[in-house]
Amino acid sequence: MKKLLLILLCLPLLFTTCKKEEEDTPNSPFIGYWSGYYYQEDSTNVGAWNADISSSGEINGTAISSAAPEGVDLIGTVTNSGIFDAAIGTGTYGAAFEGQLNGNYGSGEWSSSIDGSSGFWEGYNYNQ
Repeated sequence: MKKLLLILLCLPLLFTTCKKEEEDTPNSPFIGYWSGYYYQEDSTNVGAWNADISSSGEINGTAISSAAPEGVDLIGTVTNSGIFDAAIGTGTYGAAFEGQLNGNYGSGEWSSSIDGSSGFWEGYNYNQ
């Protein structure tokens, strides 16, 4: 009888300690509308870019330049620690943007597989 009573008393503890942990939902600290410019190594302005960053860290935006005044899609991701990785076009015909976001400011480098040009970029989050 004592064993049965002990089992009945311990049973609720088993269910409370084995509670399923809630899954973390991505919540990027960089959510919002970002905008900025990209430059060649000699600081010549090449174009402008803008993007929305979602709560899951997805980057969806547009890059504009004199070669593409209508704009081209800028797509990528940013980690919760701020590592920015995006591209326009494809690996063989496009440009890669890599860098770091901190608070409401971001900067990094870009390189083009089209003509081998490269430079730096910067931008700001206008929702903070």
